[in-house]
Amino acid sequence: MVQHKSHTKPPLSLGAKLSLGAFGVLSALLTSIVALQFISIAPRGTEFDSIDDVRRAMLEPGRASDPNAAVNSSQVSLRSIVQPHPSDSIIYSLKPNLDIRFARARVTTNSCGMRSPERPVSKPQGTYRIALLGDSFAFGWGVEQSETFAQRLEDNLNERARGAVRFEVLNFGVPGFSTFQEVALFEERALDFDPDAVLVYFVQNDFGLPFFIRDINGSGGMLSSVKFFELGRKLLAPEALQQQVKNTGLDPNRALARLAALTSDRGIPLFLTINPRKSWRSDLQRLPSVRKSPGTQFIPLRDGLLEYIKRQQIPEKALTLSFDPHPSPLRHNILGSLLTPYFLNSAGL
Repeated sequence: MVQHKSHTKPPLSLGAKLSLGAFGVLSALLTSIVALQFISIAPRGTEFDSIDDVRRAMLEPGRASDPNAAVNSSQVSLRSIVQPHPSDSIIYSLKPNLDIRFARARVTTNSCGMRSPERPVSKPQGTYRIALLGDSFAFGWGVEQSETFAQRLEDNLNERARGAVRFEVLNFGVPGFSTFQEVALFEERALDFDPDAVLVYFVQNDFGLPFFIRDINGSGGMLSSVKFFELGRKLLAPEALQQQVKNTGLDPNRALARLAALTSDRGIPLFLTINPRKSWRSDLQRLPSVRKSPGTQFIPLRDGLLEYIKRQQIPEKALTLSFDPHPSPLRHNILGSLLTPYFLNSAGL
């Protein structure tokens, strides 16, 4: 069993973000260095005065501005499956003990707020645990629990292990999460489960601006990042704007470097994979923290995915949901298969 050393969480000095994401998930928030005039000329109705105001808004039933309103009566908004979190590094988390229909799929969570079967905190003997960190892709947006790549990976590993060891994939994926939120949640909650490995499923929208930006001086609200970017181009040179955003800590490299230090200190193998879109190589180049960390193993998925698609003659549209750009059950199944050999090897099988 891995013995976890005590670790004091460094404060996230520039706040945190709550991300909506490209597919209609919650708004992303980040405390940021923003000129006061950005806030003063922003349109009203797109602002919060504080992160606490965001938490309160999450608890308001039937909010007319909710962008995640149900498509039909058989599903509910994202508001119904998340709850405010007291940490400004996490902001919100999945509700525990859910059994609800969301994004056209049944979503259940265990008593610890994971989209996983119930797991005891104390790791059973002979068990190899993988802590999965990610956003809606890892969570399994729009697919059944049994169809998520987290569950397919667990099932594949146990089938291949044939009882030599029991694998558990602990799914800490939360829709809309950004890398720094994933790391904060890992530190607060996942470490208690004594994981034997950590897998980060990185999605490229972490490189972008958060959906909302807040003035750190506290005299303004939070405005849409689209408006922030538009105003920033008028008031600053584009290079200066990008550097200012990077300086806030939005760059996921900081969070990944912190996670690498956490896992290395405890002797836990860290794996990172990138959503296998065409530009994954350039995405990896933008993550020098991964390349510089000897304890982090990168798992490439793109070539294996393309080979499978070609071999099985799979049409592109079959890889995404019919109603949403998130991965389909078929794509989840392929991802689970591609990830399996890495964790068999990590477990010594």
